[in-house]
Amino acid sequence: MNDLEQRTQKTKKTKAAAVAATTTQADKQIMTTRENVASRLSKLMLNNSNSNTNNGSSTAQAATTTSTTTTASTTAASMVSMVQSPQSPGEQSELNQLKRDADPQFSRFADYFVICGLDLDTGLEPDRFAGDNLHCSPLDRAYKSKPLAHYPEHVTWNPFDAHGICMLSLPQGLRFRTQKHNIEPKFHSFATTREDGKRCYGFSLVFYEEIRNRNICGAIHTLQSMFITELSNGQQTHSLSRVKDGPVSRSLPRHFKVAGQAPQSAQSYYDISKDKLFVAKSISLICQAPYAFAAQLFLKNLYRCLPRQPGAGISLESYVYNILYEVMLPQPGKSIRVYLPPMEPHLAAIALILQRPSLSTELPLLDFPLRLLFSYLGVECVIQLLTCVLLESQVLLRSTDYQRLMIVGECITSLLFPFIWPHVYAPILPAALHHFLDAPVPFVMGLHAECEAAHKIGSEAALCFVDIDKKHIQLPEELPIFPHKMDFMAEIISVLDKFEIERDRAQEPNLKNGYGMRGGADAMISSCTLPNGLQAARRSKERFQQLQETVYTLGGPGGSPGQLPGVDYQPLVAHPSKIDHVPRIADFLRRKGGMRAAQASGSPVGSPTMSLSSSPVGIYHDVDAVDATLPPSRMGSLSRRSEKQKLSAVDQYYQDLRINNSLREIFLNRFAHMFHAYEYFVIYPNQAKDEWLSNRETLQNFDKSSFLSDQPEHHRAFLARFLESQMFATLIDNKILAMWEPQPDEQLQLFDQRIKLLRRRHGENMICATSYEPCVLSQDAQQGFEKRLNCIDIEVTPPSEILSNRAAYFRSFPLLEKGVLNQECASSCPH
Repeated sequence: MNDLEQRTQKTKKTKAAAVAATTTQADKQIMTTRENVASRLSKLMLNNSNSNTNNGSSTAQAATTTSTTTTASTTAASMVSMVQSPQSPGEQSELNQLKRDADPQFSRFADYFVICGLDLDTGLEPDRFAGDNLHCSPLDRAYKSKPLAHYPEHVTWNPFDAHGICMLSLPQGLRFRTQKHNIEPKFHSFATTREDGKRCYGFSLVFYEEIRNRNICGAIHTLQSMFITELSNGQQTHSLSRVKDGPVSRSLPRHFKVAGQAPQSAQSYYDISKDKLFVAKSISLICQAPYAFAAQLFLKNLYRCLPRQPGAGISLESYVYNILYEVMLPQPGKSIRVYLPPMEPHLAAIALILQRPSLSTELPLLDFPLRLLFSYLGVECVIQLLTCVLLESQVLLRSTDYQRLMIVGECITSLLFPFIWPHVYAPILPAALHHFLDAPVPFVMGLHAECEAAHKIGSEAALCFVDIDKKHIQLPEELPIFPHKMDFMAEIISVLDKFEIERDRAQEPNLKNGYGMRGGADAMISSCTLPNGLQAARRSKERFQQLQETVYTLGGPGGSPGQLPGVDYQPLVAHPSKIDHVPRIADFLRRKGGMRAAQASGSPVGSPTMSLSSSPVGIYHDVDAVDATLPPSRMGSLSRRSEKQKLSAVDQYYQDLRINNSLREIFLNRFAHMFHAYEYFVIYPNQAKDEWLSNRETLQNFDKSSFLSDQPEHHRAFLARFLESQMFATLIDNKILAMWEPQPDEQLQLFDQRIKLLRRRHGENMICATSYEPCVLSQDAQQGFEKRLNCIDIEVTPPSEILSNRAAYFRSFPLLEKGVLNQECASSCPH
């Protein structure tokens, strides 16, 4: 280890010689102002909430008391019916002043509310990017959609991109349907990358409205008559494109029956004397932060609250104003309760808690459910897809559902942490941008299954092609295996089983003592030239050592001297003959000791972060660490002991956030083990920051050959290619820049923090771990999440009527009042 010690001393000297820059006084004043505004706003909202609770009814008091003793799901259910009391004029005025003082770019939930659809003034325009429109029925053609309205008119920090937002809000273009089609509303998300590299998120609800305009109906009828004439004259040889989402009509002319696809083409025929004609329209939110569930709930229920007959309720403008100007984003480590439109206009607003993880100790926000990623693709397909993304291959996703494309894209890129995907990212690629597929650069893109390009490109061997609907993945040639792939899969499967996530288990390996076994040997171990007997002996020894090693958890502050803050060490001693008793001990602790500990501490019963330290048998402090050792058979028996409750949509959202945290910690733990000695191989510069920045493209910043020489031989194929990626180069650049930056990159700080824990466990001079070590989940992260659910920092005022006279009902989704939605004072101005 002399060479390593010399590297360490040299690294410390180089860092000490670097000159650290400091933030300017102006930046400090801006940061202090923002902190003061957020603090004052939080105190004001909490005072209002406390005042409302004290002055409210006994029912509200009981609901508040119950929220501190019941589970998070019960709390959320009880909050649905809660509505905050009106604030006094003075408090409302102060609250509005605080909102104006805060930087709206970082505090607003949504920047724009957008309506896209058919512009009756311009009429029908064919979408030339949507393929050959002349060879299909007019109902199967795509027409140009237009942004009919957006509110507000302009946002300084996010200029409105009319063309881009319209393309992604209606990615299939403007489509016409009849009552024979499936015209149920569909929700999807989308993402765009701005010029500064920052992502902007959109959420769209696409629905169909009846067309009563005679000119439009006549135009579609005329186009169809022309199309049928061409078919009958033999000028059209292409069969009708198929639309698979509706019942079959038999009221067809003779020409359609001869056309080859008669049953499917029945829906493509529009009879102007019998059929109703519907056209697509979308309502969308454009946001800076991807709170997908809240946006989905808002858009779906806003559409349901459209008054179609006179009755109770408030105007659509009131809901839109609330989401644009009154709903704020939570600060890091904080939570906020917002109120969204109900499922019916006469019902009370739905309460939802938005939370944001702490930057220093928790993984960044991921609001898309990883549960669905593994349900769509399966564990092995996800690992293969992750390998392709890490090696910066071209990745093309295909599905009939736009939301599935977005979920897979967002989830797989979030699992890269602490690395960031730096290349082209378009999980929903509009037809107008299909030429991007020819670019010789890494990308992650998604295409709709009905798109012609998706069928043509799927046969190429140079990219990773994923058919989400068929759970099929086509891998690039010579793709190396992810290190410890089978054991990694086994650990993921144990968490999926713990949360009872439904998925296709056909391709999953068998589990034995928490380790993946397919065909009797691990894929990574079998790649080595070891005799079968030595393989088995090595696996048995590693499993026993796994149980004997120190189990650590991230606890509260304190601990013995010489330990890292927040780290609690518990030695685990087990005899080989007693290993099989561990699941039984875990089961006993969960049912007995855990319940008593939860009741004594007042923590929510059934919380996945329940501490077992008060149990008489002090073996584990973390239930998740115990569950990681349970095979699926044991987990199945545990789940069958209690009936699985059907969660509401809001409770399922909270549960998905818990699942996200558990799974992401496993992936972060893998990267921490793979690169926990990377800092020793960073080549720090001995020059000034400006000089290094101008020459960094020509400098070698990482000793790759020395790093690889310390890795297991069967891992080098993957690691050698990954070290050449731009993702890894960016991480090393950020590590070097941390010498000069007063506040280094948050993601890098969190990654280095986890590496310090591993070094503390194995020793400072450890280079690599030869055996697989599962993740011991962070209690701080899980407990912080539960605390944010149970202790709300800010509560937003529920939507209230802002119009003096609202319309009684509408036949279609209307354009909204610009006057009240282009300014922020609507709710405080006298009516």
